[in-house]
Amino acid sequence: MPRFPVEELREAYQRFAEVSDRCAETADYRPFAELFTEDCVYVEHCFGEMRGRDAVRDWIVPLMQSFPNNRMVRYTHDWVFFDDKNARVVFSARTHMSDPGDGKSYSSTNWTLLDYAGDGLFSREEDIYNPANFATVIQQWLEADKHFRSTARPGGAAVADDAPCHFERDSGH
Repeated sequence: MPRFPVEELREAYQRFAEVSDRCAETADYRPFAELFTEDCVYVEHCFGEMRGRDAVRDWIVPLMQSFPNNRMVRYTHDWVFFDDKNARVVFSARTHMSDPGDGKSYSSTNWTLLDYAGDGLFSREEDIYNPANFATVIQQWLEADKHFRSTARPGGAAVADDAPCHFERDSGH
């Protein structure tokens, strides 16, 4: 017998998607951490493992305020699977970068696994993706942004060549 009805999983997922979208729109990711239990585990294959809601907040807020992550402006979900027997939600999310000025779309996908804990909260998230593919999208976006800023805007400053466009493990978290 399922621990939670599939309708409850759907509602929690819908809230998760809405909060994520609002965070991308406002560049404030503090509400994102509130989607998790106090003792949650967050596994991010490039940045490591965070334990606890405070650790998730302490990691995600500065990360998403830094360039170029602060140019990730929305998320769409290509598909979602609800596993009510195991209280899990798995979905494919597409991260969209802002338009650098060339009118092209720059996005990359990842799969996310969420373990539902009840009361609208998740106890675990794991983001699964190929960092090399994501880095390629970021690099293409940076090049387009640099080109647009240096050619289309009079006096526009180009993005510095040493802009943080690669993934690194933050040893502080």
